Amino acid sequence: MQQNGGETMEEQKLLDLLQKRPEKALEQIMKQYMGLCYTIVKNRLADFSQQEIEECVSDVFVDIFNGREHISLEKGSLKTYICVIARRKAGQRYKNLVENQSLSLTEEFPTLKNEYEQMENRSLLLQCIAELGEPDSHIFMMKYYFGYSTKMIAEKFQLKENTVDKKVQRGLQKLKKALEGGAYYES
Repeated sequence: MQQNGGETMEEQKLLDLLQKRPEKALEQIMKQYMGLCYTIVKNRLADFSQQEIEECVSDVFVDIFNGREHISLEKGSLKTYICVIARRKAGQRYKNLVENQSLSLTEEFPTLKNEYEQMENRSLLLQCIAELGEPDSHIFMMKYYFGYSTKMIAEKFQLKENTVDKKVQRGLQKLKKALEGGAYYES
């Protein structure tokens, strides 16, 4: 998509200012692109707190500031560059948050040294998840094994987001009860 000459000139002026007076330029860039950046990050991190979204948006602008020598309009527009950084940062944060959120599921199993015991635990866990019934078992797999957001799951099953969250919460409680007293459960 080509830009008109005015947009290119405006972006070039911002980049020049970013080299000469980085703080001033960053302030202008934030004024111009904060809404766009926030929208991209919020769409990716919709299942997480406002604080996580705001921290991620801040990280985007820190990256722009720190990488200012590498920004070139020959590679694409400043707007495109900001969108790419926002998507990458939001994706990285999403991955980290999902991994940390998933820890509560794996905490039910003790750390095992023997690979065979780990395979038995996975098999037992999958069996317990299957016993949750439909659509709960699919919701659970999508949430914890495939990292889908609550919003995406709700859209797929045509449910409200809070209904999906309740199903996941109840599923965790059922799994805990099913696994308690089992051969691999430690209190």
